[in-house]
Amino acid sequence: MTTTATVVIDASIAVKAILPAAAKGQSTLEQLKSWHQAGTRLVAPEIWLPEVTSAIRQAIYSRILKGEEGQLAIEDTFRLGVDVIPSDLDLCRQALTWASRLEQSKAYDGFYMALAERLRIELWTGDKRLLNRARQLGVSWVKTDKSPD
Repeated sequence: MTTTATVVIDASIAVKAILPAAAKGQSTLEQLKSWHQAGTRLVAPEIWLPEVTSAIRQAIYSRILKGEEGQLAIEDTFRLGVDVIPSDLDLCRQALTWASRLEQSKAYDGFYMALAERLRIELWTGDKRLLNRARQLGVSWVKTDKSPD
């Protein structure tokens, strides 16, 4: 029986891959292509879609994208092939716990951490602060792409 590798990706990975202003994120695109070619399953907590949508909206508001480009970016988000995992009581509790461990006022990153921990898989992020904080906590399963912020 063949096991399919799975990784959690956060919104920052998607944003680097789909927004033209994040063209510096070429290594992010290459990483996504590599995962797809290897048959790696990409997953994210359900908060992922609102976070990516908000980042796209911010790019429109900041005039980095035009409205129609934002609509295309939303479509591109769905083309990434990420399986969105619904929240449940345990995931929400664990997200709250992770937010506390990360010393964050909001639980967004906690959802990604909780899902990766639950599934015992890597979390990939483009958020250097999250990566650094996870490393300070001795968490080795949080990874990053090599593209600049």
